[in-house]
Amino acid sequence: MPSAMMAEESHDIAAVAAFGAFLDTLLAHAETVKPTASIEPPLDKSDFDDLQHQLDDVLGPDLDQVQRFAVIETAVRDTFGNLIATTSIESPAFAKVWNLFDILSIFSDSEQCDPALLFWLVEELLDSQTIDGCHKVFDYLESRRERITAKDFKQKKLVILRTCNELQRRLSRSQDSAFCGRLYIFMFQSFPLGDKSSVNLRGEYHVENVTTFDQQSSETDGSAEKMDLDVETPSEGLHKVNEQRKSPRASLLDGRKQQQQHPGKALDPDALYPIFWSLQQSFNQPKKLFDPAHFAAFKAGLEATVAHFWTILPEKPRSKDKQEKQGEESKRSTKRKRDDSDDELATGFNPKYLTSRDLFELEISDIAFRRNVLVQALIVIEFLLSLSPKAKEKLAGVKVPNKAVIYSDHVLSEEDTKWVTEIKKTIAEYLRQGQEGPYFYRVVETVLARDKNWVRWKIENCPSIEVPPVSPQAFVDARESAAKMATCKRMRPVPLGSLPLDFLEDGDEARAMDKFKSADRYELPDLTTFRKKIADDDFEIEMPTNNESKMAAIEGKASKTWRALRIASRYKLAAFDKVDSDDKIDAIFEEPAPEVEEPSDAPNGDTVFPEDRRPIVVVAAHSSTKSTITSQLISKYPATFTRAPAHVTRAPAEGEVEGRDYHFVDVQRFNVMRDGDQFLEYSEGADMHGTSRRVVEAITEAGKVAVMDMGRDGAQQVKDNGFSARFIFIQPPSTEIMEARLKEDGLSAEKIEEAVKLAAELAEHAVSGGFYDSVVDNDFKDFHSAVFGYPDTATEDRDLVMGGAAAADSNEGGSAAAAAAAAAA
Repeated sequence: MPSAMMAEESHDIAAVAAFGAFLDTLLAHAETVKPTASIEPPLDKSDFDDLQHQLDDVLGPDLDQVQRFAVIETAVRDTFGNLIATTSIESPAFAKVWNLFDILSIFSDSEQCDPALLFWLVEELLDSQTIDGCHKVFDYLESRRERITAKDFKQKKLVILRTCNELQRRLSRSQDSAFCGRLYIFMFQSFPLGDKSSVNLRGEYHVENVTTFDQQSSETDGSAEKMDLDVETPSEGLHKVNEQRKSPRASLLDGRKQQQQHPGKALDPDALYPIFWSLQQSFNQPKKLFDPAHFAAFKAGLEATVAHFWTILPEKPRSKDKQEKQGEESKRSTKRKRDDSDDELATGFNPKYLTSRDLFELEISDIAFRRNVLVQALIVIEFLLSLSPKAKEKLAGVKVPNKAVIYSDHVLSEEDTKWVTEIKKTIAEYLRQGQEGPYFYRVVETVLARDKNWVRWKIENCPSIEVPPVSPQAFVDARESAAKMATCKRMRPVPLGSLPLDFLEDGDEARAMDKFKSADRYELPDLTTFRKKIADDDFEIEMPTNNESKMAAIEGKASKTWRALRIASRYKLAAFDKVDSDDKIDAIFEEPAPEVEEPSDAPNGDTVFPEDRRPIVVVAAHSSTKSTITSQLISKYPATFTRAPAHVTRAPAEGEVEGRDYHFVDVQRFNVMRDGDQFLEYSEGADMHGTSRRVVEAITEAGKVAVMDMGRDGAQQVKDNGFSARFIFIQPPSTEIMEARLKEDGLSAEKIEEAVKLAAELAEHAVSGGFYDSVVDNDFKDFHSAVFGYPDTATEDRDLVMGGAAAADSNEGGSAAAAAAAAAA
């Protein structure tokens, strides 16, 4: 039965019947325009002749906008209901539905129907289809996304969000994970970046994601004595973890050392099983950690899990021969070929792991499983760090915070904050293990950093991300400035870079030719000739005859300065480092100081280069060592070595110069550089700092060797990023000298003991770990030998670290005491 007849019988409204007949005509015409049964290509307004005039003839002039919308919606729903009731989505005739949607999109863009009508019908269509049918409907939405969301999005966004959410509830996260991802991508691409429609403003967690596991001990064959020895209840296992747990102040290096020396201390899989799966309660509901008892159990369980994971380190990359041999053996061991169902099962992804006790030991042997659990732990750790006192201080400036997610009543204690920071370092160190470990952790770190920015945006009640409109006055000023820059200026009497040809007007051709062949026309002038000319211009600028002569002197000096710098760049490039301003270029006219002869076992002067010109990363157990030794190296060879200044978010201290000591940036700029992967290494804290890749590469391109002094973690990041550099570790002085120096700086006995212990651990790791290219004593001669390959016989042996001239740490910019306490940072 035609839809027009159905409308007439159902509603008995002439306008509805007329528009239903008109809609049938449009659908019939669409079949001639697009004879294919596929979704593509879309129908366009140009495919229909004068659609607006035809629509006015059908509906007449008496209906207002509300009535027209009601008539069109009623007729469209009748036609749509008839189509989906009589046509299967698998049938080629179902192309009429796609054509109907395209026609509605044209009506919506022309403001002839309700903007959300198309999505109402899509919502009903999805409810009437199976999951396979929903795939086809969503194919249509993806193909038309830009078109159907370009106009009147405010009227459409709620029904789009409701439709996608309802479809998400129907899908299985394990079987339809790819379809779920398509839905999320569709919403991300449709909704503006700062839209609040899908933001979880109340901070609700997915509490329905409950993980069930066997909390009873496994039954094993054998005597009771054997069971008492081999099997532990969950409470006994947790008590054992509490006894074996390291002090919160234990360093990362100490934890790894204990695991390597005492691998048997880790719990066996059967005892670890209930402790491990109980962590999912904290992963599922982090607010449970506000309870001290639950937080203590979480710490014990996470430490036990990480301790056991350290006994299962990722495999090192195998050699090519072993890989080929293993590949051949796997081919020979294949007993049957996989059919289509096997391939589908092999490529499937199940985000919900099985919790059977029998499968636990197999699961934890899988690196993907361990990484999945540790990434969940890192997410909870970031949540806990947001409760630390320092994080609370950063939120103090928010004017109207979102109290639903700020948790102002809960503050992490200093001891718990220290534990959370150290367990985060331990997990990060473990995730870096293996062939792809550094890259994997880099991705995780970037995702977590960006997620913190979104959380901060939500805490600030989602302020607008859009740039405010430009004021009319600013627009006028910018247009006038652009017009001035683009306007043709007065032509020079002599074009820039050319010489005058006035002598050609001379009647004597021979004399004109001699002037034309003058050496001044094709040879570069001597650099020293510009010195007096620039001095004359300076005198005229300071004591001008009149305003015209002053302006001429300013223009003439700029031209001469530029020409002098061009000439000096050919053979005096090193002098440019001494030029601070283009108004004062006296340094390029100065003759270089005579080279001081070095002993026979070393090259001459400060222009010597080491054979290995890669950038140098200097790490020291005591922080002031780095600054003292690197400063002496740079001052002795200024034309060879240059310190790479780090980017910091703090304000400049007294005497610090932008670009020489540090690059001072705000937090927003620092975050942009970090998210843009511009740092070789960086650290986040009260004052964030990082070493820019571009700064180091610019020093290398200038023909010098970059010197970077940083902590152990920073050096690890540089190596993880695959940056080619030399790593040199400077050992600490004797314990007595170090304690005396730290005592003079006013540190407490506890801080001194901690700093000395930390320095000894770093030194031990440097000697035994094989991380560094060179490990040297804390004197300049030994460091010089590591850099050049021969000793510096002109420098006397002395203790550089504990001398009175020990400088402040170049990375932290604080006292030697504070640097020593943070030597591992």
